[in-house]
Amino acid sequence: MPIYVVFLSVVAIWSTTPLAIQWSTLGSSFSFSVASRMLMGLIICIFILLAKQQKLPLHNQALINYTYAGAGIFITMSLVYYSALSIPSGLISVVFGLTPIITGVFALLLLKDKFFSISKMIGLILGLTGLFIIFKHSFTLTETLITGLASVTLAMTFQAFISVKLKQINVRISALETTTGALIVSVPLFILSWFIFGGEIPDISIKAALSIGYLAVFGSVIGFISYYYLIKHASVHVVGIAPLLTPVFALILGSSLNHEQLSIVQISGISLVLLGLAIYEYADKLLKKPPIRWL
Repeated sequence: MPIYVVFLSVVAIWSTTPLAIQWSTLGSSFSFSVASRMLMGLIICIFILLAKQQKLPLHNQALINYTYAGAGIFITMSLVYYSALSIPSGLISVVFGLTPIITGVFALLLLKDKFFSISKMIGLILGLTGLFIIFKHSFTLTETLITGLASVTLAMTFQAFISVKLKQINVRISALETTTGALIVSVPLFILSWFIFGGEIPDISIKAALSIGYLAVFGSVIGFISYYYLIKHASVHVVGIAPLLTPVFALILGSSLNHEQLSIVQISGISLVLLGLAIYEYADKLLKKPPIRWL
């Protein structure tokens, strides 16, 4: 499958996922919503493997890959679902927009990437400044808002780390196999978390049920498979470009479909984040100058 098709599917899914996550928690606990979504996703992946008469690789490198990917899904998604209870869906996507920058930092540390241009440093500073403005403004509002922002920021950072770590492991298995193995690791953790938070089966609305179904099929199966495919077949920087596009679409969807409103200060911070991301990704290409070697 062409890389650009996979890339566009990731952008489309990531743009709609934050809003679907919020809708999936309507009348339900976040632990039940994410656990049911991932369980459904795992069942779908297993059926696909059976239909293809494909066995799941169980050698050491594959198991290490599943463990890291599964930990990434569990920690990242748990934090995102928790944050969705208190912050707008568009803001979740904006914070995840910083993934390319944080991915670059982890690539420098784990993949020994010695190249870091001045424009990327400027993008890093602008992006983090925008995030700081959003955080600072949240301190004047509610404690739950700052907790939600902290949770989604930690989720974004951990996802960036996992994407680079999987690139470093570079095991030769398919994206479907990685997704299935990761869900096998993470689903028991999600179910355990649901039990810890009460283990109740709520009477959810049709809107929430449809959102969970959408997230299971597109978010957990197609989205994860596409994401792991990009990690395997594209550079970490290409993988990181998707979060550059999704915040704009997510903000539009949140505003038009969920009546989400942002303050002037938050919009200023978001603008700095997006400007920083644009400079980080495209300044070198536009100037047509090679990056400066540091160290």
